Amino acid sequence: MKYILLPFMGISAGLTVGGALAAFVTLLDFIPRLIQLTNTRKYIKLYQNLYALGGLLISLLYFFNYGLKLSRIISMLVSFIMGVFTGLFSSALAEVLNVIPVLSKKFKLKHNLKYIVFAMLLGKVSGSLWYWLVLNKR
Repeated sequence: MKYILLPFMGISAGLTVGGALAAFVTLLDFIPRLIQLTNTRKYIKLYQNLYALGGLLISLLYFFNYGLKLSRIISMLVSFIMGVFTGLFSSALAEVLNVIPVLSKKFKLKHNLKYIVFAMLLGKVSGSLWYWLVLNKR
């Protein structure tokens, strides 16, 4: 029973997460907005191909439990690029959804907006430090 249920759950979870990510990126127009902000419309095919290739490669690496043995310099470069992508992605999300203004209106916190931004900053930094200094040492 376990050998039937586990693959079914894995495929279901993968389809759910993949569908949610595709809907999320599609509905927010993340890639077109990124192209517009960076003024790189001539590279649109490259964006599309690299987005699809990146998803495929990362899925295969995860599925086959394969680790890349990279030097520290290359690891730092890749980490920096991933951080830039995450920052751009979260900035685009915040811009499209107007997260902070909606949150401050909803909870009537107009005058405490600086505390909300500081709390978000502190949460991101502390979460990153916890991951890299505590959890990543295992």
